Amino acid sequence: MAVLYGTVEYYERQISDYLAKNQKKKLEEDISFIYSILENEISYDHFLHDEKIRVQFLNNLAYAVGQLIVNGG
Repeated sequence: MAVLYGTVEYYERQISDYLAKNQKKKLEEDISFIYSILENEISYDHFLHDEKIRVQFLNNLAYAVGQLIVNGG
């Protein structure tokens, strides 16, 4: 199944893939580190010209991080 950029599922997959590649445990501080990287990427992405979309992507990222922390990955 294709996952669209900017969706909650996209960010959950990005975070899980990063943790797996770097043999990280799904600790809150690891997830928070990845969150900051993705947040920065969204905030300064020159292809996201619409502020509403940027805000929605940031909200999706925050929700995905919350889900991973609550559900333990």
